[in-house]
Amino acid sequence: MPAIYTGPWYDSMKDILNSSDAVTKNAPRGVWHILAEIRGDGASPYLSEDEVKRFAIVLNDGKCESYAELTEPPPRKDFQFILELPAVLFERIVANQADPVEAGLKGAIKIIGDMRVMIQNAELVKIISEIYQQEVETEWPKGMPPYPALATAQAGESIGGSA
Repeated sequence: MPAIYTGPWYDSMKDILNSSDAVTKNAPRGVWHILAEIRGDGASPYLSEDEVKRFAIVLNDGKCESYAELTEPPPRKDFQFILELPAVLFERIVANQADPVEAGLKGAIKIIGDMRVMIQNAELVKIISEIYQQEVETEWPKGMPPYPALATAQAGESIGGSA
């Protein structure tokens, strides 16, 4: 698997979603645009404290048409869902050290969008969560979480799940 936050890494994420019959079966019909905003938090070695990485996911009838990093902030109105989370939490999810559903329920992931649709598609959220936890393998050129800065800064406090 390629290094996190690279073009090949986003491509591999798209391929993983498209290889899952469960995603195809459980995804809502139609075109869905999802924006993830990963915010630097001072602990991640991959994003500076003020840096934001944005990637857009486009699902069309259960298939991932696009999973790509954006260079500029897009109009937020173009997305049915926007997920905002700190870099260290996203990286812990990718490293299978945090549960994204649990993090979302605890408010560590800010979710903007129609929550009724999210609830109606809870099975899809669970499936995607399991894909992140079981199938995503990532290279960590700057080190894998948990990071020493996080341990010092949080002094034992948990961010979105257990390590």
